[in-house]
Order: sequence, then structure tokens, then C-alpha cells
Amino acid sequence: MKMSKLATLVGAGLLSLSTAQASLLYKISGNEMQEPSYLFGTIHLICAADFKVAESTQTALQESDRVILELDMDNAQAMQAMQTKLMDPEGNKISAHLSEDQQTMLDSFLMNNFGAGLAAFDGMRPFILSTMVMTTQMGCAQQMSFEGYFVQQAMGQGKTVDGLETVDFQFGVFEQIPHQEQVQWLMESLEQPDKAKEEFAKMLELYLAEDSQGLYDMIAGMDAYAEYTELLLDNRNRDWQTKLHAELQAEGSEFIAVGAGHLGGEAGVVQLLRDLGYDVEPIATSAE
Repeated sequence: MKMSKLATLVGAGLLSLSTAQASLLYKISGNEMQEPSYLFGTIHLICAADFKVAESTQTALQESDRVILELDMDNAQAMQAMQTKLMDPEGNKISAHLSEDQQTMLDSFLMNNFGAGLAAFDGMRPFILSTMVMTTQMGCAQQMSFEGYFVQQAMGQGKTVDGLETVDFQFGVFEQIPHQEQVQWLMESLEQPDKAKEEFAKMLELYLAEDSQGLYDMIAGMDAYAEYTELLLDNRNRDWQTKLHAELQAEGSEFIAVGAGHLGGEAGVVQLLRDLGYDVEPIATSAE
């Protein structure tokens, strides 16, 4: 493939958006709504030095009555449930798909970066371990989360936080991707670290510039990515379309923040909301 799936699926939060105008923030109105709501595309992990929330995004959050994320991240029980799901439910071992040389490489990497070798992580879900590996390749000691920030702000402003999906559902999505293929993605990031870092840096550059079309073109260049587009993006977006329609028709306004990969394309959230009759207008923030 032309770019690593690890950097794409994990690092960018399934990042693949395509819109005619560069933007990560949208105003939703029309369709008999009493007041506007807002849609924001996140990147799930970003270096603290690159983390910025534009004034227009802050205003949109302040004007909204509640926050809607992919997961209800202020639900302590849900977050605790996530911690119990780190291990592969079928008891699959990462080492079962590795050569001796690959096992040695992974063992050394884990020991050097996390203080424990492969034996301690062998039963973990590969995509979780991939996330851990990616954090070491981002080039910064401290990472930030837009979702975490929005939850903090919502709590401070007395707003409720809701989720579009459950922890079980999200983990179940990755369970539909073969274990061996996830291990392959993990090892690609270790065996070609410079390439993985370069690809993530390019993706970050496009994200910070709000270059929607550039991001789309980058993702579209991946070999075999289409195999999981329905699973990881399109089907989830269609499910959200129904849920978001009900939320938008309810009293009050919403600040909706989901991975930016869910915004673009014909089956993206932006288009799906427009298909329902909503006006979804981009709000530029990169110049602020």
C-alpha cells in the first residue's frame, strides 16, 4: 500500500474527509430547527504543541446546549469498561503471526519504550498496541485529545455529554478485521518507522491546514483501504445519520465532534445531513 494503515486508521482517527471547501467546523441549520447546531472533525491524538481550538470552535461549543461525541467520555462506567477490553477476546496471540526476528524486534521495542517485553502484551488487541506504538512515533512527549478537551469544557459549562456509540460496538468493529492483518499493520509501523512518521506528519499538516481535499486524496491513495471503508466509516455514518437527525430535531442545540474521517465523501456525515434537508455550512477556522 502507498501509506501505512496504522497511521491512517489509528493515528488520524480513521481520517478521510473530502469537502469542496477546507473546513473542520460546520454550522447545521434549516429543516425546521429552532436554533443552529455545530459539527466538528477531530484528530484523536495530536502533539500538545500542535493542539489549538479556534475561537469560532470555542464559540460554537459555548453556544450549544450539549456535546455529542463518538463515545460518552464523561461516563465513568464506559471508560472503565474500555480498560477491561484491552485483551483479545478470543485469546489470540500477536506472536503467533510473527517470525522469530519480528518477535525479537517487537520485544525490544516494547521493553525500551514501555518497560515490559512482548510477553506482557502478547494477548492484547493489536490495534490497541498499534496506538501505543504510534504515540512513541509522534515526536512529542505529551499528546492531547480534542475529545478530552471538549468533555472538560462541557463539564465546566454544565453541559451534558452523550455518545453515538458504545464501547462494545467500537471494539466490535475492529473484531471484524482479521487479527493477522492487524498484526501486519502493527509490524509495518515498526519495520518502517521513518515512513510511518513521515506519513503521520503529512496527515497532520493537512489536518492543521484544514485541507479536506488533500486529506481525501491521501487516503484514496491507499491500496486495499476500500476493503474496510464500509465497516470503519460508511456504515457507522449511516447509523449516526438516524441518531443525529433525532438529536437535531430535539429542543436545544448540539456540538457534535467526531473523527474527521467521518465528515467527507458521499456517505460522510456532512452529505448525509444535507440529504436529510439540513443546511451544513463550513466555517473556516485555520486563519484564526
